[in-house]
Amino acid sequence: MVKDTCGREITLMRLSVTQKCNLNCPYCHREGDGDKNRCGKEISVSEIKGVMRAASELGIKKVKITGGEPLLRNDIVEIVKEISEIESIKDISMTTNGFFLDKFAYDLKNNGLNRVNIGCDSLSSSILQKNIGNIEKGLKSAADAGLNPIKINMVVLKGINESEIGKMMEISKRYNAILQLIELIPTGKIFFDKFFFSLEGIEKELERKASKVFVRDVNFRKQYFVDGAVVEVVRSHLNRNFCKNCRKIRITSDGFIKPCLMKNDNLIKINFSSDEEIMKSLMAGINKREIYYK
Repeated sequence: MVKDTCGREITLMRLSVTQKCNLNCPYCHREGDGDKNRCGKEISVSEIKGVMRAASELGIKKVKITGGEPLLRNDIVEIVKEISEIESIKDISMTTNGFFLDKFAYDLKNNGLNRVNIGCDSLSSSILQKNIGNIEKGLKSAADAGLNPIKINMVVLKGINESEIGKMMEISKRYNAILQLIELIPTGKIFFDKFFFSLEGIEKELERKASKVFVRDVNFRKQYFVDGAVVEVVRSHLNRNFCKNCRKIRITSDGFIKPCLMKNDNLIKINFSSDEEIMKSLMAGINKREIYYK
């Protein structure tokens, strides 16, 4: 297993395959890849497979496919299939807004996708497009196809949806899904200052009510088992523990290695000329990883 200069084992790759999206969510960080000045072409299937071969040789066994909206790639099923054929990659997951998932769930599952994170912030909201009315068909299709576990990603926003957490827990139980409550991170000062809602109080309440608490090895995040629901809390903003235990390396949709979500001044352009050069690029990116919140 490869480690960065801070001694953190790298166990997971976050692979962005597109910056295209059918939505324009005001809080979206686009995997920290919103630099419109690069505007490079999207990473190809063969380039993705080369990166994943190198990652597997370094002991990375998990990959999460992200975007943008990954399901806007015409070759998304092929991407999943090619990654799944790398024997040492044991877990392939995807983040999606769920709008197109009903059309893809079975093909993705049959070609190697293990699990899925579906964005759903609200029961019904004119402000938040990722609401249960828009994504429930995709959520049902994911469950029927056998993608497991399903996670429902709920970004909690002050004055908009914090009162809906209890009802979202009920929906998660209906689909045997994990509800992942996500604290807003800064993508724009005005929006952040207006809508940031601290999950500290919610997490204390979950801990008080939980019949069981499970600590994951990813950032040591906690899952709370409450009345048949499973709730995970993601609080990365100003969180030293979150950074200290980060085990991810990121690949941008145009073929750069991004050592940290929060930094854009240390990207490494991947040299795709050979597997050896891809490995050198990957190691250079890993060696640039730092702890952002110290």
